[in-house]
Amino acid sequence: MRRVGVIVAVVLAVVIVAAAVFLATFNVNRYRGAIQSQLEQSLDRKVTLGEMHLNLIPLRISVQNLAIADDPAFATKKPFVQATQLDVTVRVIPLFSGNVEIESLALQRPVVQLVKSQQGVWNFSTLGEASQQGNQGGRTSSTSTGAQSQTEGPKGRVSPAGSPSGSSAQKGYAFSLANLTISDGEVAVTDLQANKPRTVYDHISASVRDFAMDRPFSFDVAAHLPGEGTEEIRFQGQAGPVVRNQPAATPVRGTLDLKQVEIAALRKFLDSPALASMDGVLSGQTKISSTSGTLAANGKISLQNARLNGRALGYPITADYDINDDVSTDLVTIRNTTLTLGTMPVLINGTADTKPTPVQINLQLRADNVSIAEAAKLAAVSGIALPPDASVTGNISANLQAQGAADKPALSGSVSGQNLQITGKSISQPVQVKSINMVLTPAEIRSDSFNVSSGGTTVAAQFALRQYMAKSPLVDATLRASGANLPDVLSMAKAYGVTALDNVSGAGKLNMNMRAMGPLQTLTSAAVVRALNGSIGLDLNNVRYNGIDIDYQLASIGGFLKSNQKNQGYTNISRMTGDVLVKNGVAQTNNLLAQLGIGNVGASGTANLVNQALDLRVTAVLSKDFSQRVGGTGVGGYLSTALANNQGELVIPAIVRGTFQKPTFAPDLQKIAQMKLKGLVPNSSNPLAGVSGLLGGLLGKKGANQTQQQQQPQTNPVQQLMKLFGKKKKKKTSGQPHP
Repeated sequence: MRRVGVIVAVVLAVVIVAAAVFLATFNVNRYRGAIQSQLEQSLDRKVTLGEMHLNLIPLRISVQNLAIADDPAFATKKPFVQATQLDVTVRVIPLFSGNVEIESLALQRPVVQLVKSQQGVWNFSTLGEASQQGNQGGRTSSTSTGAQSQTEGPKGRVSPAGSPSGSSAQKGYAFSLANLTISDGEVAVTDLQANKPRTVYDHISASVRDFAMDRPFSFDVAAHLPGEGTEEIRFQGQAGPVVRNQPAATPVRGTLDLKQVEIAALRKFLDSPALASMDGVLSGQTKISSTSGTLAANGKISLQNARLNGRALGYPITADYDINDDVSTDLVTIRNTTLTLGTMPVLINGTADTKPTPVQINLQLRADNVSIAEAAKLAAVSGIALPPDASVTGNISANLQAQGAADKPALSGSVSGQNLQITGKSISQPVQVKSINMVLTPAEIRSDSFNVSSGGTTVAAQFALRQYMAKSPLVDATLRASGANLPDVLSMAKAYGVTALDNVSGAGKLNMNMRAMGPLQTLTSAAVVRALNGSIGLDLNNVRYNGIDIDYQLASIGGFLKSNQKNQGYTNISRMTGDVLVKNGVAQTNNLLAQLGIGNVGASGTANLVNQALDLRVTAVLSKDFSQRVGGTGVGGYLSTALANNQGELVIPAIVRGTFQKPTFAPDLQKIAQMKLKGLVPNSSNPLAGVSGLLGGLLGKKGANQTQQQQQPQTNPVQQLMKLFGKKKKKKTSGQPHP
């Protein structure tokens, strides 16, 4: 045994020394021309190889700066494949006889250019085409000439693994390879037929085993996207034989896995603007089979942490699907596919023609007495009607047919809802709809008459949406209520997402006869409010208006603001009456009266219910007691900002602008001057009386005030203005200022 051990050790030493001597003297660059020529013959493409090195563990040849040219017919300026390094693993034994047999290829950080011509031909489909034609009797002779011209190199032969020299031509040789791996590659796709811009997919790894154009081979392709999770898209299975003239018809069977793929990363990877408004994490598995030009896909995918338009959806979306795609016609058939929004399943069947733009669909959608909560949340985060914090309960049934363009399909069928209820933090009283039924046709969507109730108030409603496939569909909705309670109406408004009245609270009654009629750009609450027309009669009490302290603002304008007086940020109104006309979303009034603690305020002007802009003329008549308490006609600065009537009440005309949330008060100096000139100073019983007379006088109408003025001596208006703004205050001996 000892002698045997010595003999084995000697043999191993000799082998190691021989191998070392061989590797030290072996110049792999001698085979560069042969390998380059072999690849060119096999691929039918111009191949460029840089410096080559032999590496021991594992035994492989490293090639620097590989470039494989594209098919000249595509006239592209970029190489078909370009890589900084190519590792070629070869079989050891043939090296001792001077032959190089390629076992596998490994490309590090390659860049691959895939181009589809205007005729629908891909550039990779012509790989090895001339070699295949020649070996089948077209271009070169078989064994004696063809094989040797492809394989002979300086002092040796180069053959792919498993294809001995001299026999490949007889078998109809085409390019084959035992193993091909791509690490962290980049694939650029240009579709000239569809006239789409060049799209780049990065960080792709792939492996192919037993590749040949004329027989099945295994593949494993993965894309790793940036992100915190696994972020992997992997497709693995079998493909082949390759159909040269129609690569899309090549048989493929495999499994597509999505593992914690963020939509943001996927959007960047696919360069798809269609996903711009969505976020979330995708996971799922799909079985894919492509045979005879038909692509079948069935599986399940889920979307977690879904966000739409930056708002969290609050529940997962899953799709359990069975889809067939006829590749030649681009017709997708959807069978028994269930889309589940949280716990709300919707069954979908039908077809989608993906060839035109936009996609043409013919789909049947069905939901049987399912919870509406998830659908309402989806509508809220989509910006349709409901406020984001609203919670909706109830059941809905739908049986719809959708036909036409996918972005604006024509709908037919019916939708019904039962026991619907909307609640939320900003909705003081739940808003309920016991029953609502809608009929949909390609021309319009129409509801029956239904009641919306909240607290002790019921509003009769009905709506229709005509020409909804047009760019600006027409809405026709009515709301009617008599003696409605203010808190209940505020709850209904907030439930629909109307924010214009968020700062108002209180009690009282109002009569409402509103109609929204006209074109809509979108189905948002703002768009519907813009179409509002009608009238509202007010008789309210104990109203609180948050956001402005009217007492503080009037005191500041009148010049009697005390040093210790604080801005409370709200106003208490004991009673408010008046009529409001609404025209195209703009509320108008000329008789709004409000009773405050310091006096009465009359207002006329407009309030835009869409952008909440205010443009009001306000006349405040402070009570006699309050006027005397703050100094009466001796109030500092009163000549420029306030007037006094014959009852000893201070009168302050003001302009209110800004918004409902942030109104701004300023003295109305022009009205002060006009009222002074005309002698029209209203009293507390009717703050708008003088204003109405003043407006009538300015418009040339005669009234009681104007008649009185005609009986009095006339004064030059310029002199009156000079007296009004140029009159100096005189001091009494007591020091009390007076006008």
